[in-house]
Amino acid sequence: MVKLNFFGKDARFHHVGIVVKSIKEVCPSSRITIDPIQGVSVAFVSLNGVKLELIEPYSDNSPVTGSLKKGIKLLHICYAVSNIENIIKECRKFGFHCIAQPVPAAAFNKKIAWVYSNEYGLFELLEKKDSKKK
Repeated sequence: MVKLNFFGKDARFHHVGIVVKSIKEVCPSSRITIDPIQGVSVAFVSLNGVKLELIEPYSDNSPVTGSLKKGIKLLHICYAVSNIENIIKECRKFGFHCIAQPVPAAAFNKKIAWVYSNEYGLFELLEKKDSKKK
């Protein structure tokens, strides 16, 4: 098996983002977080040990509304990375382009950024927790 390190050797899988029309319809007991900066509401669930982020448009102007209208449910894969700014620069070597610079995300209380590759699609980069606090 070939090992790809697009986002650095210490990057770790975090979750898969799925667009839904209504989080409450899909998972009524979930805890919803509204993120006005991203224009979405989100909730996290576990599917056989894999973390899924359910993403609902917060408004008609939400960046995920188009995906929902097209029937595209699988939106992104997220990796936690140690230095988000450096990883954005490094992943360009593999054809990734930053489409949204790091900003705080309500669901994580950490910064996220969005990178896109014509070959691999959309990825979310999540700033890792400070390893010194462990």
